[in-house]
Amino acid sequence: MPSSKYYGFAGALALFCGVAQGAPATVPTPALAARLADFDGWVAQRMDKARIPGVTVGFSQGDVQWVKGYGYADLENRVPATARSSYRLASVTKPMTAVAILQLVEQGKVDLDAPVQTYVPYFPVKPFPVTVRQLLGHLGGIDAYRNSQVEQHFKEHKDTRQSIAVFEQFDLIAEPGTRFRYTSYGYNLLGAVIEGASGESYGGYMRRHVWGPLGMDATVLDDPDAVIAHRVRGYRLAGKEWKNSEFVDISSRFSAGGTRASVPDMLAFGRGVHAGKILSAASVAAMVQPMATRAGRLTNYGMGWEIFPTGGRYAIAHSGQQPETVTYLYSFPSRKLTLAVASNLERVNPEAFVQRLFEVVTGEPWQLNTYIVDAGAQRAYQVAQGLFEEGRAYAERTNEAYADAAATREAFTQINQQALAPDARAARAYIEAARHPAGGRVFLTAGASMARQLRDAGVDLNQYARGGALAFARDYIQLSQGIKAGDLPRFDPSFEQAIVTLAASWDRTAAIAWPAASVPIAARDSQLRAAFRGQRAYPDFVPELLDLAQASAARGETDAALAASRLAVELYPLSDRAHALQGLTLLRAGKTEPALAALRLALARDPLGAASPAALNLEAYRLKGSGAVAQGMAVLQAAVSLHPQDANLQDSLAEFYVEQGLHPQAVEAYRQALQLDPRYPGAVGAKAAIIRLGGETKALAP
Repeated sequence: MPSSKYYGFAGALALFCGVAQGAPATVPTPALAARLADFDGWVAQRMDKARIPGVTVGFSQGDVQWVKGYGYADLENRVPATARSSYRLASVTKPMTAVAILQLVEQGKVDLDAPVQTYVPYFPVKPFPVTVRQLLGHLGGIDAYRNSQVEQHFKEHKDTRQSIAVFEQFDLIAEPGTRFRYTSYGYNLLGAVIEGASGESYGGYMRRHVWGPLGMDATVLDDPDAVIAHRVRGYRLAGKEWKNSEFVDISSRFSAGGTRASVPDMLAFGRGVHAGKILSAASVAAMVQPMATRAGRLTNYGMGWEIFPTGGRYAIAHSGQQPETVTYLYSFPSRKLTLAVASNLERVNPEAFVQRLFEVVTGEPWQLNTYIVDAGAQRAYQVAQGLFEEGRAYAERTNEAYADAAATREAFTQINQQALAPDARAARAYIEAARHPAGGRVFLTAGASMARQLRDAGVDLNQYARGGALAFARDYIQLSQGIKAGDLPRFDPSFEQAIVTLAASWDRTAAIAWPAASVPIAARDSQLRAAFRGQRAYPDFVPELLDLAQASAARGETDAALAASRLAVELYPLSDRAHALQGLTLLRAGKTEPALAALRLALARDPLGAASPAALNLEAYRLKGSGAVAQGMAVLQAAVSLHPQDANLQDSLAEFYVEQGLHPQAVEAYRQALQLDPRYPGAVGAKAAIIRLGGETKALAP
């Protein structure tokens, strides 16, 4: 049956409010309900494009809650996805575990700075102490999966002791506190801490102290033997064809990703955390502070939450991905707004649903993408963006001043002297470090002061949802220029002039919308060129051009895909993402040499951007997940050519070879990875794979 019919059937399935005990009981206003009806159409298109069998999405704000299921929870039996559908939560379990730890801290049963063996005595002592606090922030030196072929495919049920045994003999990857390494194993240890400190099983503690008090009646530890109401079936894509997900028993990830719940329960958790229902205000404040390495680099992770300013807004979030599922929980505590999504298709991007629903609910764009034409002015914009993101988000979180007057003036002085210095390379390095403790957090110090001064002057900071960084910086500049000399810190005059000029251009172009989906690429080309002609700042539509190119390529419309990538480069020549888009599109069209040239240009624009090893590796797996395995392989081969010293790319290439039955090539790629870095995160698995694939063992020692 064509997938489009699924979505039309499921579009009528919605449960409003009252799904979870204690949930808000007010339905959306008629105006919001009308926008949500339009959201249905967007969801149908997104599901059709990504071949998503089923998804449930919802939000909670104040006393309003809306949750809706689309598509099917079970394709074979035509069971529709609804608000009650029970999905594997995957890593959205982690913030729940963090809450439990902080409850035990409040009760005096856990010391955040105590070694983990205080509560889990059977965990082997390592060369350095590993503390509970470090585990909460993924700074404990605990490794992630080393032999993914084994560790991510367990079929048997495991208890806590057996789950810890999987990794307890692993060496630390670094001295705790020195390196961020996202790992479910660290959160398994925290589950064991909960059991050791409370005297209860992990599941029992969570039911009595976290899930139960928040009315999360549908949240349970996943168990293949248990009868779980409204359990969804999980799926993966093989080409364009749906296949059942591989059966994996996830009990070995119990406190890191072993739960199952409904979207209303996800919303209840987010709502309960920022409402302070199960933690004190002090604990919540500690939980949502981003941690930093000993070298002073922010990790963008607090205690169980991803933390990063989003469009100048204060937000906390966590995503999840494992066999059968993807999930995302996003909360804007100051707005009392929580959004959640869960899908039963592996490796799809769930964040797009959250972003679109946010725009529907708030009427604000999720993120303003601004392109600056002049390379010199780009540096001024980067400074403005850093000040806006850090300062505006801080102002949304609290009314308290971040720093005193002396520290604030010093931050302005440093920005003027270093971020705007004539030496462009040194200035770029300073800007990159300016949001981190190692850089003195000068963007936060100065930006928080700017936001406070604007608010005190009667400016509604919410207006910057559409004006963005340029309007924010411009308004502060004009405010400081109108104040008696010396009363407010000032920026360098050249920076002030650059921002005022860019903001004026942005005022003229910010409202320009991406042309309708039915407009041919030639018409888009002429429309956008005419709209942007002579402007110094205008909307960055590279993400939209990327979607257009990918969709065209998937339909076999190579010329349209190439035209979209050419337009991206011509409109946005300073953008690394535009050049990477052109390179990847050329690669998919079989034009290897020009593709590599375009990717090298992307690297020159930003070595850590869209043509970095991590970005290309992610693109290869995205293509593989969509069924385009050969194209994914081509991306990896290009990535290895561009980054010959990256062990992880060789490891990924080996995995692709294995899946295609090319065992000699896989063995060689694994060997290359080990030769480049004998201790890279996948090294143990690579050695095991070489032996399993019949390779010689004599070359495996580091």
